[in-house]
Amino acid sequence: MPKKTIINWTIVSLVILGFIIITMVLLTPAKKKEPQVDYVAEYNRISKPADFDPNDNAAPYFDKAFELLVEEPNDLKGLQKTWPGDMNDEQLKIARQWIESNRESLELLRQAISKKYYWKPIEANDFENMPLDINVSKFRNSIYLLCLDTKLMAFNGQIEPALNQAIEIYNAGTFLAGPKFLINQLVGIATGTLAVNSSFEIIEHTNPSSVLLKNFQNQIIRLSSRNPFLVNFSAEKLLFYDEAQRKFSDSRKFKPSDNAWFTRKDSLLNLKYFFLSTKIGGFFLEREKHQVEMMYDYFDTVKLKSPWQLHNEGIDIETSANKAIKDSLTLHILIPPMSRVIWISYRAPAFTDALSTTTAVLRYKEEKGKYPQNLQTLVTDGYLAELPIDPFSGNPLVYKVTDNNFILYSVAGNFKDDGGKHDPRWADEGDGDYVFWPVQHSEKEKEK
Repeated sequence: MPKKTIINWTIVSLVILGFIIITMVLLTPAKKKEPQVDYVAEYNRISKPADFDPNDNAAPYFDKAFELLVEEPNDLKGLQKTWPGDMNDEQLKIARQWIESNRESLELLRQAISKKYYWKPIEANDFENMPLDINVSKFRNSIYLLCLDTKLMAFNGQIEPALNQAIEIYNAGTFLAGPKFLINQLVGIATGTLAVNSSFEIIEHTNPSSVLLKNFQNQIIRLSSRNPFLVNFSAEKLLFYDEAQRKFSDSRKFKPSDNAWFTRKDSLLNLKYFFLSTKIGGFFLEREKHQVEMMYDYFDTVKLKSPWQLHNEGIDIETSANKAIKDSLTLHILIPPMSRVIWISYRAPAFTDALSTTTAVLRYKEEKGKYPQNLQTLVTDGYLAELPIDPFSGNPLVYKVTDNNFILYSVAGNFKDDGGKHDPRWADEGDGDYVFWPVQHSEKEKEK
């Protein structure tokens, strides 16, 4: 046989042998792996308070309150930030009727927010449908109800009980902080912000005494000192691990005997599960898990830096995270919302620091007959323990004495002082500062 023919047959044989080997690898399902970790149980473990006591748990009270809750009337939607005195007669009537129709639910909610924490174990077999341990919609509507009730109390002259309830609402926001799903944490941050905004409105419209303000300030400092709304990614990481573990099981294996397999509309999805059920697929799943760890380890690092620190160091969270994970389309899609959550979480301490500072300024004014010339005076005279630092500048919040008042603001997301020009979007797009005091009202409210 000619030498050239031998070479050709050798090459053909090697190609055929290689094809057979690859086919065997691809079509040999990976050995079934029983779940090594019960990620649902792990989530329940890390989310459960270390000192758990059923008597301190708000969950049973919230559950009962949710069952009895009368939903918010359409006529009140969009009025969550409106002071009762700025409502027209019809709106005020509807607001009071809504409160009255929820008397039983309100009592349960008051008991719930006076507790130390909220915890309810997830009972689903896995995270496939991302079960939540709290009804986020019901929780949000309950907070709206509580905030309206708080402002109506103050409007009717019950200032001290109203301020105390505002503190409890803020505390309820911390129930959703920590190792919870991000949607829960965002609702928790929003709850804290609503409590702070309600407090600002009460202080603006009722002029509390210095004694009430001091007690209120001490409670705010106590609740916010540990930065309770620092974002936590533990639950999201477990969600990804559980997904990878389930996909690497035998539940979705490719069946080569299925003649209609390639004609089905979801053939691409089947191809994906076929690939994931092979030994080669197992390799890529392990790599995906490693990339998940890399991504969340990076987020756990940058979340400790304020927006100003990131800006000053030239760090763009999305760009840096994308470089860390080059081959995962799913993770690349998740990076923008994850970085956004980190950004939003830094507004919460700015709100509480601003509220504490405002109460200190007003206490100083009542006791000394004038506004302090600067924030350092409040520290020197014992009204503040330390200067309130703006996470968007690295400097103290901007404070200026005006003719008959004062202004207090953050430079917000454009990282520059715009002279107190208020932007309710925190300069996410465009220019502006975020003004805490004087309390900012919508154009519709200003016209009244």
